[in-house]
Amino acid sequence: MQENNQTNDTPNSSTDDTSVVPTNTNATQETVVVTENAATSPHTIVTASSDASSTAQTINEPVVTTSDAVTTAYAAPVVVKKQVLMQYGIAALVILIMGGGLLYALEQQGRVNTGIFAAVNGLVNPEPAAAIVNGTKISKADYDKNLAQLQTAASAQGGDVTDESIQSEIKKQAIDVLVNTELLRQEAYKDGALVTDEQIEARYQEILTSVGGKEQLTAKMTELGITEPALRKDIEGEILIQGHLSKAVDTSKITVTEKDITDAYAQISATAATGVTIPPLAEIKTQLEAQLKTNKEQELVNAYITKLREGAKIEVLI
Repeated sequence: MQENNQTNDTPNSSTDDTSVVPTNTNATQETVVVTENAATSPHTIVTASSDASSTAQTINEPVVTTSDAVTTAYAAPVVVKKQVLMQYGIAALVILIMGGGLLYALEQQGRVNTGIFAAVNGLVNPEPAAAIVNGTKISKADYDKNLAQLQTAASAQGGDVTDESIQSEIKKQAIDVLVNTELLRQEAYKDGALVTDEQIEARYQEILTSVGGKEQLTAKMTELGITEPALRKDIEGEILIQGHLSKAVDTSKITVTEKDITDAYAQISATAATGVTIPPLAEIKTQLEAQLKTNKEQELVNAYITKLREGAKIEVLI
């Protein structure tokens, strides 16, 4: 495993690995815009001009005849045909250019999403990377969004996000989450995992219901600075990774003993803030047992991720 921490503002090109994705990630990130796995080759843009050139070269080949009479008889029609075809080629090229300009304008307005211009822009102006995981780049923009969300969450829980030690921990967590997610995504794809549109839609509807409807979800996404396509992409990654972990990490042997529960309750009681009343154990035993089981599951997942990181090439560029 190689982990390098350095400052690097060198632009990068998206892959997909990712991705997300591939991906991106994907490529794909890859920088994949709106749909993480939709990378369209920009080479189609020059097809008409190359065809026109090819046509012109073919028609310009000399007409070989055996007599002046034959040359006179066939030369004029060939010249006319060449001119007509060249006119068609020029017209097609003009139409292509005009159509391309229209598509670009519509895509900039968000009215269409061809992916062509996003791919071209990604090549011309590659997005800076925050990290590179086994050759797949994690964009600086994704890191910034994740960092902002974690800062918002920490502040909501009473954390002082201006404190340097807390800032450092949040920054580390922001990049670690993205690196770990990319590693798990790569392993899931290696296993041939797939996520269907129906699965994504079902999970999206669950989230809609849990937050109280479309209006509330829109407000929450605005608060977090994410779009619906980005949310759906996150949902895809969530389903993909959960499916992989269910096979890669065996949690069937996890048990929570009575001693585990009583020890945890004693710790909660001992560390409770002054004036806070802890409910009797009997009232919270079920919830406490479930939490302890989740904690043990997370320990196994963390051990699996640590193993993946040890065998991965990771470069942190922020």
